[in-house]
Amino acid sequence: MPPKGAAQAKPVVGGRSVGKSLPMKQPKPAPQTSTKPAQARPAKRKDPPQQDAGARNPLGKGSRPNTRDAKRAKIHDNRSIAAQASHAALKDGELNVQSFIGSLSFEINALDESMRRTRTGQTSRAFQRVPFRMRRRAAAHNHKRIPKRLQRRAKREMAEDNTPTVNSKTRKPRTTRARLRAETARMLGVLARRKRLQKLKRSGADEETISVRAARPKIRRNAPNKPGVTARKYRKRQLSKTWLPTHLWHAKRARMTPSTQPLWRFAIPLTPTQKVYRPTHRILWEKGAMAWDMSYMSTISLSGAQNSVQNVLKSLGLVQEALWNDKARRWRSGAMHWTGTLSRKSKGALRVIGPATIMWNPEGNTTEVTDQSKRFRRLYIRIHPSAFLETFNELLRLAKMQNPRPFVEDLRFEIGSIDITGPDSTETLLGVLKPYFSKSELRECHASKFESLAGLKNPGALPVGSLLSFSIADPRLCYPPRQTTLPSATDHKVQRVLLEAISALRKEEAIKPHQLFDRDTRFKASKLPSQRSLNRRRGKGAPGKVLRPTIADPPIPLILFASRHSMSSQSPGTWTLMLPWNCVLPIWYSLMHYPLSTGGNPWFGGLDEVRQLEFERSLPWFPGDLPGTDAGKAWEIEERQVRYQAWNRRPKGKRINWESLDLGAGRKGEVGIGWGCDYETLFGLKKVGEPNEISTNGKNGNKESNETSENESQASLTRPLENIIQLPKSILIACQLSNSDLPHPLSLVTASIKMLGRGVLTTCSRIYRLPNTPPTIISPHAEVPSTEPPPPEVKGKLPHNLHSQWLAQKPSKSSCLKKVNTTRPSRLDLESRMQLLAQQLIGPPAPFPPPPPNSENINGHPLCPDEEDLIGFVTTGNFNLRNGRSEAIGNLSAIKALQELRRYKNQNDPTAKLCIVRNAGQNVSWLARWELI
Repeated sequence: MPPKGAAQAKPVVGGRSVGKSLPMKQPKPAPQTSTKPAQARPAKRKDPPQQDAGARNPLGKGSRPNTRDAKRAKIHDNRSIAAQASHAALKDGELNVQSFIGSLSFEINALDESMRRTRTGQTSRAFQRVPFRMRRRAAAHNHKRIPKRLQRRAKREMAEDNTPTVNSKTRKPRTTRARLRAETARMLGVLARRKRLQKLKRSGADEETISVRAARPKIRRNAPNKPGVTARKYRKRQLSKTWLPTHLWHAKRARMTPSTQPLWRFAIPLTPTQKVYRPTHRILWEKGAMAWDMSYMSTISLSGAQNSVQNVLKSLGLVQEALWNDKARRWRSGAMHWTGTLSRKSKGALRVIGPATIMWNPEGNTTEVTDQSKRFRRLYIRIHPSAFLETFNELLRLAKMQNPRPFVEDLRFEIGSIDITGPDSTETLLGVLKPYFSKSELRECHASKFESLAGLKNPGALPVGSLLSFSIADPRLCYPPRQTTLPSATDHKVQRVLLEAISALRKEEAIKPHQLFDRDTRFKASKLPSQRSLNRRRGKGAPGKVLRPTIADPPIPLILFASRHSMSSQSPGTWTLMLPWNCVLPIWYSLMHYPLSTGGNPWFGGLDEVRQLEFERSLPWFPGDLPGTDAGKAWEIEERQVRYQAWNRRPKGKRINWESLDLGAGRKGEVGIGWGCDYETLFGLKKVGEPNEISTNGKNGNKESNETSENESQASLTRPLENIIQLPKSILIACQLSNSDLPHPLSLVTASIKMLGRGVLTTCSRIYRLPNTPPTIISPHAEVPSTEPPPPEVKGKLPHNLHSQWLAQKPSKSSCLKKVNTTRPSRLDLESRMQLLAQQLIGPPAPFPPPPPNSENINGHPLCPDEEDLIGFVTTGNFNLRNGRSEAIGNLSAIKALQELRRYKNQNDPTAKLCIVRNAGQNVSWLARWELI
């Protein structure tokens, strides 16, 4: 209460006294109609704000008050600060100190109260103050889904708002039927456990064997293996597919493949539920880290005599002399890995299988066998799952031809992997992967090398084929992960030490066999202690204390290698972590919760983010951008069906009519099928039946004929693609240098396409070459050669100067630096207008009848060439955030690409490798340039 001598308080808004403009009226009490007190009705959720009984409702009786006015009144009340006039303490020139201090004390308290009401009177709730990455759908009714700093406030808000909260773990069955079902399920579980123990006791096993022993999974030789046994309640969901080790974690945070349509027989996360397109670009090139669970990548083991293993590898396309001479001795000894393309011979042609990574296991004791060709060697082949079956069958075929015969093992469900990229990827791995050693003398050399890489920002800066193999402790022992101390990036001594550590990876040394190649070590590492036992051990110690590894904590063997996506050391690289399948989940949890020094935590990505980063690096993504391989053909056929179904679902008035597309010069209809990359049209292969014919003619025929024609059309789509092969860049360059050899007539070569101006390319865009220039006729009677006069325009023919029109579209340096204003100025004087009028009157008359539309150009754009100039299709096209323009990855006909390379002998010619690109379903084309990749 203010002091007695103080004046009456006046509210202040924004530092100004309101005075009498806002009188505070007390509402009159309503007349009582009954002597009994009215029972208070409990407040319901979503009820409108209650008003005083005497307050007038401007909208009339029975209508709700205006929420905007109520909100404004609430904000005004929160921000109004009561104040007292200071001149009341000054009387007759004397200052009443007690009254003056009381007035100031009242104002300070009023200011503090206003700040508190303004802070707590916001419309946002506790779960809305969480960053968008941490928001969950259950946060609105479960305070445990919110960070601990906001849980108390959320619990209070839910109690005040009567938010219905349900905890499924402690919820009891409400009906009799539900209680009976829960009790029956519990009794059945007890009975099954009792029968299982009785069966083991009858077999003569003791109690120690019953509780400790675990069956080691069998690995069949020269035959594919089955997935491991999963939990009983999830077994029926994995009949047609296999879950990744982190499936349950990803299923809550990412969009997964449909349950009935798995991808390569795996349930793979496609993309996170939150928007990550731009963050993914920033992570790759600026700061942060992003990780992927790549356990769906297939691992194949090849073991046997060294001579036999080498012959198998040479039959898979590893015929380069640099792989088998002294320069590649480090690779064959297991000190580095090799990444390249595997191929096989079929019907006299070389067919590309796909990219793969091969790493050897270092030799152990080699004193027993003196003949080097008969030494037992083992290696791992890591390949994409879409090409696993083709590679596995080819390995079996080649192994049968060797004597002694090597063994082939399927390790898809034995070894998992994690990929992580970004400038902070090395820091994340250093904070999570702690080397396992009991004594400092037993510390592995590769673990010391890995710890010396602190401060490395780009894994691509390491030597090509860098590989580290060591064992780590269970990351759950030191959970949550602590931030590692990084050296200063501006210290020259630190940078010198880092460069010395990088150069030390090139030195040769005696390497021990990799523990990941040992089956027993992998099996022991898979039997990690349960989380409950770790919590029990952690509860016995002090809070925050890191657990020490014991005998019950087996070491986890792993292989860590860095991959460089291009020959440039500036291109961001990627760390790949190979480890046992059952050890992926504990490491994944620590990776996702590691606190980065740049702020935040590492992000996770899906298949779409993998494709995005490959596109920003201007590299093809397997198998989508390699349609000449068997895996690429299967991908193209599936994508055609998806695009056709999406096109067919749209109403006829809102979908593209491919037959009526106007390409100019009287040409109607799209070139080939509009919803796919029609390589059959590119190579002139015969096709019988198309999906569009089925959809248009299906109304008149019966159902049986529709079904048979549809089956025939689906089969006809796969037959022509079988003859198409993928041609590597090196073979095409060799054909160009020889000037006589020609590649396979049905071969494709991958190219990178960059726009020279405007336009954004999309998938299935058509790629044309520049049309030929008109022939020049030299007269024998004239001293100066004369050109043939332009022929008259013929309906359905392209303009004779189409080549020069497209060359004029090529931007020059002067046009890029200075933009010329070609439009007429808005204001002209009288003399200029008279000159323009005279030019219109004196000039030649317009042709009559006028030419048809799109006969010479399309809205100022030159016409696209004819179908005979079609050289390829775009498999991936989008706007590249890295380069700030549209780019694409396409596949060209090897014959036509070779013709273009020989067409311009001087490769520095500014018109060399120019092409014209047109999106499917559009008639506007754009100028671009292609480069082989």
